[in-house]
Amino acid sequence: MISSPFYIEELSEELNSYELKSFRIQHEEFQLTRYLVKLAKKHQKQLLNKTFLVREKGSDNLVAFYSLKAATLPYNDKESSFLIPAIELTHFAVDERYKEIGSASLKTGEFIFWNHIVPCVKNAQKYLALQDLFVFSINTPKLISYYKNRLGFQEIENIDDKLFFEYAVPDYDDNCKFLYFPLS
Repeated sequence: MISSPFYIEELSEELNSYELKSFRIQHEEFQLTRYLVKLAKKHQKQLLNKTFLVREKGSDNLVAFYSLKAATLPYNDKESSFLIPAIELTHFAVDERYKEIGSASLKTGEFIFWNHIVPCVKNAQKYLALQDLFVFSINTPKLISYYKNRLGFQEIENIDDKLFFEYAVPDYDDNCKFLYFPLS
């Protein structure tokens, strides 16, 4: 693993909201900033989500944030139906000022995903039965392509399975796309 230029801290009640408001989003991800500023602390306190801030070592600048929560995914086939243990990546955004690390070939979000999020989930897998990490992504071709081609997420191909997941689409965006990342 490459030495990380970042460190992770859990969102705390004491954090200055001004700093959260200065977070600049990429693309059209306004609801992610709105979540960080208006709901993240409340959800953290209610144990609905765990939000983590990614900070730059040395400057302590807020580079990105992500939120995780335990979840289950329904599975249905002709033989049986059951719930698959999983973790949901409920929010993931990189400040537009930190889109790349050093060279243009290394994207900050990619680095954070492979060097911070995946190890965190794999560590949880030591203590919990977990089969998948999943996300309801903002449904833009560029972002879907990024999740699939750079981060290794997969799309459900079977239309019946797609309909089965509609119940869990976030209320702030009913056009989100379900993608999953197998942990094994």
